[in-house]
Amino acid sequence: MRKNDGCVGIILVIALTTLSSIATAQTYSVTDLGVLSGDTASEGIAVNSSGHVVGCADTSDISGFPCTEAFPGHAFFWSNGTMQDLGVLNIGDVFSEALYVSDSDQVTGISVNSSGNSAPFIWTKSTGMTALPTLPGATYGLAGGITSKGIITGSSNSGANPSVIVPIAWIKSGNTYKILLLPTVPGAVVTLCCYVNNSNEGAGLAVLSSGEYHGFRVTTKGAKDLGALLGGTLSNAQGINASGVIAGYSNSSTSGSNFVTVAWDPSGKIHNLGTLPGGTSSAAYDINDSNQIVGFSNTVTSTSDAMIWTQKGGMKDLNSLIPPNSGWVLVLANWINNSGQITGYGTINGENHAFLLTPQ
Repeated sequence: MRKNDGCVGIILVIALTTLSSIATAQTYSVTDLGVLSGDTASEGIAVNSSGHVVGCADTSDISGFPCTEAFPGHAFFWSNGTMQDLGVLNIGDVFSEALYVSDSDQVTGISVNSSGNSAPFIWTKSTGMTALPTLPGATYGLAGGITSKGIITGSSNSGANPSVIVPIAWIKSGNTYKILLLPTVPGAVVTLCCYVNNSNEGAGLAVLSSGEYHGFRVTTKGAKDLGALLGGTLSNAQGINASGVIAGYSNSSTSGSNFVTVAWDPSGKIHNLGTLPGGTSSAAYDINDSNQIVGFSNTVTSTSDAMIWTQKGGMKDLNSLIPPNSGWVLVLANWINNSGQITGYGTINGENHAFLLTPQ
C-alpha cells in the first residue's frame, strides 16, 4: 500500500530546525466528492489552494483500491460540488488519472491504452485534455507537478531504450512544449519525477540497477540520492515544500520489510516519523509549507488509516479529527494544501469515495 515515541519527537524538535510550530488540535469537516456517472469508486490525488480536487474515478468496489488501472477509469476535476469527467487522451485509452492541479486549474496526469502504453497530458478548461510531447518512440510518459512559472515535470522512456525511464521537464514555447532532460541519479534505470516546488527543486523515485529504489532530490544542477533509514534499502520521496523539506517513506533495519514515514530536511538528513500507536507501517504522500505531512498508517485494528503528522502533535489518525458517526472511514490522505485542506479516499456507504477535509 500506498511508533511514534517520545524520543522521535525530542530528536525532531532539535534536528528539524527548519520545521515551524503549528497547531495540533485541528478538526475537519468532510466532503464526499462522489463518483463519475457509472462508476463506484473515486480517489482524490491533489488539491490546489482554491480547494479544487483532481484524481480519478473507476468501477472498483470496497474490496479493491481505487485508481490502480485494474478497472476502467477516468481522471476528474472537482470544484464547488461538481465532479467533471476529463475523459482520456486518445481513442482506445482505457484509463486516465489526474496527478496534479495548479492554482490556475491546469491539470496534469497520465492516460493509458489497452496495451499498457501511457502518455502524459495537460488539461485546462479552455483546451480540454491535450498530449504533451514525449521522447521519440516513447511507450511510457507521465506528467506530474507544475511550478508557478508553468514548468511541468514528469518522466518518459524512448524507443531507443524502452526499459529506461528518465526525468524530464516541459517548457512552454509558443503553442507547444519543449522537452528538457533533467539530471538523474547515477545507476538509475527508472526515474519517476517529480513533486516540485517553486524554487525548481524536485523530489521523486529512482529505481537503481541493483533493484533497490530510493527517493531523490533534483535541481537543474544535479540529482542527489536521498538514501534510506539505517539498515534500509528502499525509500521514496513523495512531496517537497517551499523550504525544501521532503516527505516520504523508508524501510530500515528495525522495520524490516515494512515502511515508515520519514522526512528529509533541506540538508538531506533523514528522520523517522514513526507510525500511529500500535502500527508497524506507514507512509507519507505530501507535505505543505507549514510542514504538515499526510499519508497513511496501519494500526492494531486497521490495515490503513489516513493520518496527519505535525511537529508538535506527532502522527494523528484523521478519523479521530472528523465528526463522530459521520459514516466515514478515511483510508488514505494523498495531498494537503497550504490552507490545510486534505484529499484522499475513504469508505462511505460501502464504497470507496474521494474526500475533501477542510479545517474547522
